[in-house]
Amino acid sequence: MKKTRSQIFEDLNVFPTNSRWAWCAKNDAIKTAVFTLWNDEEKDGVWILHDDDGSYKKNGYFDQERVLNLAIDNNFEAFGIVVHAVDVSESPRSIQFVEESFLIQLKLSRRGSKIYGKEIKKIPYLKVARNNKSKIESHGLLDLESPPLGREFADRAFSKGFLFKRDQKVRKYVLNRAKGKCEYCGELGFELKSGENYLETHHIISLASQGSDTITNVIALCPNHHRQAHFGSNAETLEKEFIAILEGLNE
Repeated sequence: MKKTRSQIFEDLNVFPTNSRWAWCAKNDAIKTAVFTLWNDEEKDGVWILHDDDGSYKKNGYFDQERVLNLAIDNNFEAFGIVVHAVDVSESPRSIQFVEESFLIQLKLSRRGSKIYGKEIKKIPYLKVARNNKSKIESHGLLDLESPPLGREFADRAFSKGFLFKRDQKVRKYVLNRAKGKCEYCGELGFELKSGENYLETHHIISLASQGSDTITNVIALCPNHHRQAHFGSNAETLEKEFIAILEGLNE
């Protein structure tokens, strides 16, 4: 069975902002981005990946613009997945099938209002997947040669402070809006005994930083992306992406 674009993103360890409407995916840790290339839009080995013509565009357009600029400014490795449309005249298009045996390595460049992707070479898709996995594993290496002794009895500590009281109606509304899927990556949360899918709510601008406790500042996330939002090296980038996602949802 042929792989879908989402399955290839997963194999490459790159993550779309939202699996329902994103055109591209990235992994900040290994500085890699992967874009969708329609086979009929190639001209002499070049694709126009962004055209800022001022007309209204949907979420995928703005998301791809952000990822393209991030990739160019931070020297990401860029690749393209070649896809074929069911009907090239449709808008939006539907993917009929994906060229899954190879990826196109791209050189990204800005020219005027456009961003171009020029083919450098074709690379076996499995080779890129293996390379990305190797990079991730090397980033995650721990020093295990000298195991810590630990403590037989853990120290106790006393804490005193203030907690923010959150509006449970806002929390319930956001979880209902998400329908069990992380509003960032689009993946279903794990299933609870109740049959519901587990998600966590996150204040994009924290209450401690005077953020509002409203549906325009609260997003539903899977546990992984919730922790990234708090502790990840890409927390500031995620904050901007969360804001853009909610702006799209609340239009």
